[in-house]
Amino acid sequence: MQPLQSTSQYWLTPGHDLEPRSWQRRSRRPVIVISAIAGVIFVILGIGAIAIGSQTRDFTAEGAVVLTAGQYQVSANDICGGTGEFEEIRVGTRVRILDVDLTVLEQSTLATPRLSADECRLEFSVPGIPEDRDRYVVEIGSLFRYETTQSVLEHGIDIAP
Repeated sequence: MQPLQSTSQYWLTPGHDLEPRSWQRRSRRPVIVISAIAGVIFVILGIGAIAIGSQTRDFTAEGAVVLTAGQYQVSANDICGGTGEFEEIRVGTRVRILDVDLTVLEQSTLATPRLSADECRLEFSVPGIPEDRDRYVVEIGSLFRYETTQSVLEHGIDIAP
């Protein structure tokens, strides 16, 4: 068996404590003040980031009601609107965006229609819809309801009754 090896240890000779260097004495207060100010700034930035991150974001629901031949008629000034069972679909008809519990999130109206050869297109835009819902319901007037998703509403939904 071999003897244990010991490591050399070096000790300072006893004496008085060394004085802090002059730059350490001069910079102590500024370092403390700057560190405190930086800490307060970081706390404020952290609180702001948490507040901004916890807010619900909104989007604008875009879409149109598209009436085809037999579902619309054209007035004397070339404005089209629904006829028969679709009579309620015309300029100014209420468009509401609801959640699946049928709570109204926002509402708007159908805009001036665009008339083409075989269809009457009444567009709508509803801003301020909260993003945190799984499904949405688009209600046109009081007769028509369509269930959809946020992605479809953001990119524009075409509703053909």
